[in-house]
Amino acid sequence: MRAVAAAASPPLRALLLLSRHPRRAGFTNWPSLPRGQNAGPTAPPAATAPKPAAPSRRQGRGLTASLPRQVARISTPHLRPPATPPRCPDRRHQSHGVRALAGCPRKTVRHLPAPTSHLRFTMNPSSSSSSSGGTRVLRHMAAELRLDMRTDGYVRVRDLLKLNLQTFAKVPLKSHTVDEIREAVRRDNKQRFSLLEEDGELLIRANQGHTVTTVTSESLLKPILSPDEVSVCVHGTYRKNLDSILQSGLKRMARLHVHFSSGLPSDGEVISGIRQNVNILIHLDVSKALKDGMKLYISDNKVILTEGFGFDGVVPVKYFERIETWPGRAPIPFQR
Repeated sequence: MRAVAAAASPPLRALLLLSRHPRRAGFTNWPSLPRGQNAGPTAPPAATAPKPAAPSRRQGRGLTASLPRQVARISTPHLRPPATPPRCPDRRHQSHGVRALAGCPRKTVRHLPAPTSHLRFTMNPSSSSSSSGGTRVLRHMAAELRLDMRTDGYVRVRDLLKLNLQTFAKVPLKSHTVDEIREAVRRDNKQRFSLLEEDGELLIRANQGHTVTTVTSESLLKPILSPDEVSVCVHGTYRKNLDSILQSGLKRMARLHVHFSSGLPSDGEVISGIRQNVNILIHLDVSKALKDGMKLYISDNKVILTEGFGFDGVVPVKYFERIETWPGRAPIPFQR
């Protein structure tokens, strides 16, 4: 053992000396010794000994507080508290992979853009969320942006390209061409847009989801006249919303319609109308709804829509055929 100690490096020799003879190593804060018996040869008298300062987070506690830095770093990693990098105080940085302060633990380095009055309109057709800016304009902001929107939701593409908008890449929308609009619509994986050419003029619209009152259901959508036209009519939601829905029914909220899907989330043909992460499915009794005068429509991308009843556009609970969990498909009892 002495040969091993002799051949060891200086930090290791110091550690061996410390582990066997802490007093000889000059270490006077051995935590296992009773109070009053830990004063070594280098310590001042107990009566005049200053109160030891609390070890900092960086220093650690107990043994590592008085060790030489080189020995502590090599020999006692298990005694040091784990290093916790400072978290960025901005919640947006933690949730969106953005870090604006040194030491933010997120790996992605993106800085939030400066506030801008320009609405973002993306032209990246390969992204699953690439058309969110376009749908926002065509569904909700036609009046605000003074777009000439028809009752069927169509606007002229050339009017759209004149707007003071910019893409997510901060490229002015005016720099894009009509052909690029065509390609973006063609490659949109949710088929949220339709194009129409009249008298050499290209028009574009969002297929559903409007809040602008200029649009009428009869002009925008195809009516469903028979239950045979619909094999599945389901509304996807979340368990946290179920109690409210069972009390007051499904509401269209600020939109013109309540949305239903023509298939289940697992169906490959379902493109839009239901989120993939829903955990509650509400099936509509289409036959009963049509019999009682509820107007049902279907959009070009196979989303089923209804204005509901009354000023608030409500689908009452009595028209629910069944409610089940997803993906377990366990039935949930309810009272109509």
